[in-house]
Amino acid sequence: MGGFALGSGNPANNYGKTVTYVPVAQGAAGTTQLVAASAGNRHKIVGALLTITLAGTVKFIDGSGDLTGAMTTAAAGGFVWATDPRFPLIVTAVNSALSLVTTLGAAAGVVLIVTEP
Repeated sequence: MGGFALGSGNPANNYGKTVTYVPVAQGAAGTTQLVAASAGNRHKIVGALLTITLAGTVKFIDGSGDLTGAMTTAAAGGFVWATDPRFPLIVTAVNSALSLVTTLGAAAGVVLIVTEP
C-alpha cells in the first residue's frame, strides 16, 4: 500500500496512480475551478476535506453540469471523504474542468484528484 505525501498541490503516487492535492481557500462563496480540462482525460475525486464558513451548500460541477447535488453544510461544518485512488467518488466528463460551487459560505480544505483517461 502506497503512502501520501501531503503538500499544497504536490502529487503523490498511490496504487500506481498520481494523486494531486488541490488546496481550497475561497475568499467568498461562489464557483472555484479546482483543475482545468485535460485533453483526453477525466478528473476523479478520490478524497476531500472541506469546511464552510457559514451554513450553505457545496457541490461539484464540470463543463457538462452538476456532478453532485447541493450538499447542505452547517456553519463552520464540513465533511471528510476517505481516500482511495482506486475508487473515485466523483468523475468528470472527458476533456472537462472540475469546479467547486458554494452558496452563502466560503469553503476551505483540500480535494484529492486523479487525472487519467
